[in-house]
Parts: sequence; structure tokens; C-alpha cells
Amino acid sequence: MSVSNMKKLTVFAHRDEVDDLLRRLVHLRCVEFRTLEPPKGRLSMVRCNFDAQRSELEASLSQIGEALAVLSPCSQKKRSLIRPKQKIRFDDFRADGSEARARETVSRALRIAARKNEVKLEEARARAKIYAAFPYRSYDLPLGFSETEKTDLLLGVIPAKTDLETLGKKLYSAGAVAELISENLGGKYISVIFCKNDAESVGTVLSEYGFVRASFRGVEQTAEEQLLEAEATIHRLLKERGDLNQELIRLAESMEEVEVLYDLEATELTATIQKQKMVASERTVMLCGWVPERTEERVSELLEKYACAYEISVPDPDDKPPVFLQNNRFAENFEWVLEMYSYPAYGRFDPTLIMSIFYFIIFGIMFADAGYGLILMLACFGGVKLLKPGKGMERFLKMFGYCGISCVIFGVLFGAYFGDLPLAIMRNMMGMSEEQLPNLALLGSSAPNVALLFDPLQNPMGFLVVSLAVGAIHLIAGMAVRFVILCKEGQALDAILDIGLYWLLFAGIGLIFLFPTVGLWTTVAAAVLIVLTHGRAEKNLVMKLLKGLLGIYDLISYASDLLSYSRILALGLAAGVIGQVVNILGTMGGPTVVGFFALIVAFAIGHLLNIAINVLGTFVHTSRLQYIEFFNKFYEDGGVPFEPAVPSDKYTEE
Repeated sequence: MSVSNMKKLTVFAHRDEVDDLLRRLVHLRCVEFRTLEPPKGRLSMVRCNFDAQRSELEASLSQIGEALAVLSPCSQKKRSLIRPKQKIRFDDFRADGSEARARETVSRALRIAARKNEVKLEEARARAKIYAAFPYRSYDLPLGFSETEKTDLLLGVIPAKTDLETLGKKLYSAGAVAELISENLGGKYISVIFCKNDAESVGTVLSEYGFVRASFRGVEQTAEEQLLEAEATIHRLLKERGDLNQELIRLAESMEEVEVLYDLEATELTATIQKQKMVASERTVMLCGWVPERTEERVSELLEKYACAYEISVPDPDDKPPVFLQNNRFAENFEWVLEMYSYPAYGRFDPTLIMSIFYFIIFGIMFADAGYGLILMLACFGGVKLLKPGKGMERFLKMFGYCGISCVIFGVLFGAYFGDLPLAIMRNMMGMSEEQLPNLALLGSSAPNVALLFDPLQNPMGFLVVSLAVGAIHLIAGMAVRFVILCKEGQALDAILDIGLYWLLFAGIGLIFLFPTVGLWTTVAAAVLIVLTHGRAEKNLVMKLLKGLLGIYDLISYASDLLSYSRILALGLAAGVIGQVVNILGTMGGPTVVGFFALIVAFAIGHLLNIAINVLGTFVHTSRLQYIEFFNKFYEDGGVPFEPAVPSDKYTEE
């Protein structure tokens, strides 16, 4: 299908109404605003400057986020990942005083948080005082006392292994007296008194013994007094911190209002950013944007409520409208895969629907395991149901959920249930012989299996045929899309000659294996027609012939593309072999307690790792087959995605 038609929106509105108008357009979720340059000519308009307002809103939003980070741990309400978003009307939130209360809550929460930080620093300083003064608690002089008129006094610590008697003798010889105050594993705490004239010789001795001086400059209290004061300070700070925490708990009861305020402010910021894209005169503003054609009526109904002049028109030939993809509920979940490649050009074919069908099938064949698919389904669809994720994550999960359904379908056809777990349990845990094991495959197999169609590990050539057959259908579908596009553009002859003749050539090659003569003549006829018509655009006869021969050479390109689908075989066998190895390890212990324990461990670890590795590999290679082999047959990219301005919905749903 084609991408959605877009309309160009142009609005002239009064300056007094622009704030409310922008806010309501944002809430419509269907307008992408364009950045305008002041029009040249008689209109005296300039770019709107809302830098100050934007900065103010960004600062406010930052403060609200900080307040939520402070309040969230203090909330007494049970909060879980599946908590639904609040349903709210922002106009009512403003009108009933909730906004003012929420702003006051933010302000108080930030003040309390700042005070808690100050309390933390004060408490750290008080504990540092206790740590420093505790070894000197038996010292009865003020800690800051360090000299008299003729003597100096030092307090400090020496290593615990120091022989104090030897040190005392050396200090005495240098003119000093040392006294032990206390000792612990950290060292011996001493006081040293000496004449100022002997300071140099005393310092030499102390340095030799690793003396570290304690710094108590300006402290007029004794150690005991400092300890009592610091302990009283800590007691007071702990009480204050408890009071602050209680106040935060009370404030956290209003956290839902703060969450609404966050979305309100974030939406205001979005509207302000859009206002910066406008131009304005003294009393009038001009804004432009894009709206999907299907939303034109909604936008018109809103604009009719304002005293503004507006026009919703088709794009001009030189315009580059954004691309808005519009698909059914199944295909829309695969749009993000297309986004990873490139958007289609505006007005061109949107391959999402066709791609999603093939993606569903190829993913399932590559990762064909009913057990793994069931886990993928439950995890993804359950995640959507319980977590209520945003639109982007919801589509991501749903896509893998649908791919899980495909894995279950092909897993049943190919007999894969967590690898060959059923057979491994029958062999090693139930003691069944090979003759007793089931053989269910419709396409006969000599080995036991539980497949409805065939087991790829037992019949890899059959699996290769299936892989190439799916690839052939995928390639022909891409050519068919190009065929239809050319016909719609009035180039039916080009479609027949450039695509239809290759189909005839493929049919001839296929018929050779069933009806050799008919197939051979069909192939020759198609090849001759390709040679004669492929260079029809050239005027030179030699160039026509060369271009025609190159058309035959394109057959090699198609064959190369077809062989790329053998990766379906490779990925499918890889997942199956790894699962088989895990099952061997898990059941080799037999029907014993140890054996059952090993089975549980192998199942939990081995199969989960197998899922993680192969889901990633299957996603990458399935996407590659779309991008490289499928899209190059018809895809015209280069579109810019439609990105409407939308309100914030982190916590609320208006």
C-alpha cells in the first residue's frame, strides 16, 4: 500500500491565543510543525524567540525530576511496573489548585533534600571530631593548647610497634619529655613538651620515629568536652534527619500530583519548542506544519474554535512531506523493522504488510521450535499486557510475540519441542528403546521423531528445499510488487518486458525437470526475448545487443539471491543442534534424583541461552533477507518519518 497522504497546514493566529492553540495542537498528536524563515516582502515578521521561557521550563522540569527522585523512595504506597497511568485532564489539574499544590510539594521536597545533605555533612564533621579526639579523652588540657612563652607542646601519634622507652630517652637527650596518653592498633598517642630552643633537635627525633602531629588548632575544649559536644550534635542531627524523613513520607502521599506536574511541564516544554519554529509580527504569529489527510477534519474542528486564519492544502511539487505509515493492527508492529532500513519515499509503495507476512514465515522457519516459540509468545504478549509499555516498545514486543506464534507452528511441523526434549526424556529418563519411540513424520523417516512434516536434523536436504522454495516465493513477490507499481504508473509494457519475461524464463527452467522439451523451448524463447528487449532504450544497435546480453547475466544475480536463503537452513539447524546437545547433557543422569536436578539446570540455563542467542541471530538474518534480497526488487526509499509533536505521557494519560 502507499504511504498516507499528507496535507500542508498554514495558520495565522493572534499572539494572545498562540499558547493555548499550540498546547491543544500538541494534544491532537497529529501535527508536525515546520521551522519557518521570516517571509520576504511586505509582511514584517521575525523568528519567535522563546529561549528564556524554554530555559525556565527546562529548569523547572529538572527540579520536578529531582523531587520525584527524592520522594519515590519515601512513598508508602505499593508501586509496581504494572501500575497504570493516571487518567487526567490538564485543564482540570490547573483549575482545581492541584498544580499549585504540586509545585509547593516540589519546592518543599527540594528544600528538605538540601537540608538532608547539610545534615549529612554536619554529621560527618561531628564524627570526624569524635574520631580525632577519642584517643586523647584522658588528656585534661584543651586540645588546641600548644605553647607557653618558652615551651611548645605537641600532640600526635607514633606507630604502635614503637618502643616508647627508647623514644623517651632520645627525646630527653634532645630536651623534651614525652607522655603516653593512650594506645590502640592504630598507634600510640603521646604528648611532647620541649623548650622552643630545642625545637629542631626534637623535631629530628620525632621524624625519625614516624611521629604524625595531630591538628587541633583553635580548639579550646578538652577532648572529653569535644566528645560530649560532638555526640550531642550527632544525636540532634539524627533526630532532625528522622523528622525530615517523616516529612518526606508525608509529602510522598502527594507524589501522584507531582507526576502529573512533570507531564504537564514536559508538554509545555514541547509546545514552547514548537513555538520557536514560528514567525511573528507585533500581533500575529504564523505557523506551518504537516498533518495526515485522515486527521484533517480533527485539526479543522480545533482551529475553528479560534479567531485564526488557516489553510490545509495539498503539498506543492517542490515540497518534501514527511512519511506516515498506515497499516493494519498486525503489520504496524513490523514498521520499526522498516524504520531500521529507511522510510519509503513519500507517495511510493509501503511494503510493511507484505514484508510482515514474509517476516512472520521466515522467522518461524529459522527458529522452528514450539517450546521456544511458546516462551517468546508468553514473554512478549505478557509484557505488553502487564507492563503497559509505550507505543514503540509495545510494537517491538508484539512483533516478537507474533514471531513466537510462527515458531510454534513450524516447531510442530518439524517436531521441535525445546530441541528433541520429548525423545531425550523417552530414551534416557523413561528407558524406552529405539523401536518404542514414535515416528510421526508424514515425509517418511527411518529415525524416531515427533514431527508432523519432517525433522530438519534428519532430513537437511528436505529442509534446504523448503528454504529455497520460500526464498523463490519471496523473490517473485518482490518482482510482483515492482510489476504492479509499473502498471499503476502506466508502464505496463516495461513491466511485461523487464519482469514478466524473467518469470517466463524461471518457468521454463522449472519445466525442464517435468517436461524437458516444453521447458527447453520456453527457456530459449524467454532468453531470446530478454536479449531483444532488454536494451530497447538504447539507440545504438551494438549497445542494444550488449544490454540484452547483460539481461541474461541478471539470471546469475537472481540465483545468488536465491542461494542467500540457505541461511534459513543454517539458522534452523544451529538452534536444533544446540537444543539437542543441551538435552543430552540434561538427561544423561537418567531417572535419578541427580538426573532430574541436572535436567532442570540444563533446561533453565541451556535452553534460555539457546533462545537468547538464536532469537538475536534469527532477527538479524530475517531482517537481512528483507533488506537485501526483497527490497532491492522494488523499494524506493528516502522518506523522512512523520514526527508529530505529542504531549508527555510518562506518568499520565489525558
